[in-house]
Amino acid sequence: MVLRLLASNFFGKFKTQKTNSGPYHWDAAVAANSIHTNIIINNLNLRITGSRIPLHVVKRPTIIAIMEMSQLKVPSWTRHAGLLHGFMGRRGGKSIGPYAGLNVSYRVGDDPKIVSQNVCDMKLAVGIHDGRIVTMRQVHGDHLVEIQDRTLKEAGDADGMITSERDTYLGVLTADCVPILFVAPKRKLVAAVHAGWRGTLVGIAAKTVRLFKSRYDLEAHDLEVALGPSIGPCCYEVKEDVTVPLMKTWGRLTTPSIHVRQGKSFVNLRRLNRDILRASGVPGNQLFQVGPCTSCATDDFFSYRRERSETGRQISFIGWLP
Repeated sequence: MVLRLLASNFFGKFKTQKTNSGPYHWDAAVAANSIHTNIIINNLNLRITGSRIPLHVVKRPTIIAIMEMSQLKVPSWTRHAGLLHGFMGRRGGKSIGPYAGLNVSYRVGDDPKIVSQNVCDMKLAVGIHDGRIVTMRQVHGDHLVEIQDRTLKEAGDADGMITSERDTYLGVLTADCVPILFVAPKRKLVAAVHAGWRGTLVGIAAKTVRLFKSRYDLEAHDLEVALGPSIGPCCYEVKEDVTVPLMKTWGRLTTPSIHVRQGKSFVNLRRLNRDILRASGVPGNQLFQVGPCTSCATDDFFSYRRERSETGRQISFIGWLP
């Protein structure tokens, strides 16, 4: 039996190290210069691949691919026993055409039977057996839903969910927008948020922090937050109808996140959401930026902006084992 396993922290040494944040850049040529090795564990031949790819991150991510699927994780969250989370990519899955790979959205035109198989395969790969992944009809707003029904599959129109239920996993579907995963380890609470530019404008990340306080009496410093793969400032070109409202709403917080190059404006949505979370009281060392620009990483992530047409959606999820 041969199991192909990809494990990398993007720096080729297969261990987590602290780093200073730097400008994000996905270098395909560097990515192709990978380290390969084979090891034997319990009679399984495992192929391990590491790539040296500089990332703009708070903490360096770990990538684990099971059954040809890629899963990005926050390395330090392994200390939270029973916590399952991941930022899935497009690798693996049975979808074809513009949805090729691990598309998990029923709303993009893909064959629903194939999508269901993708979801089942993904759950098995990441260790979700009897539990459900709850998703939303994401509408680019700031509506948050508390999930209390463990049999629920979809939470309706919303862009954020929070739960204290065990074996209930909250899922966010993206193809450029920022997936944000929250965990309150002491209380075993989790939240998952979808933040496009409109959600960022109305402050859905800050609203989630306030919900932890109003509903569960948790302070911002009780939270740890990971911001997953999303379109970067290298690719997210916008016009004044985006930059002007953002600057009016968030003022100086937008200064590091709105760039002008050759007369064109670009936005770093992850950086802006990270700064909004810091301004909301979440300590900087409890904020984690995971993964590359989705538009740059063609083979690894779906990107609506890159394709300029319909494409699939990857899922980011979080929850506590029973």
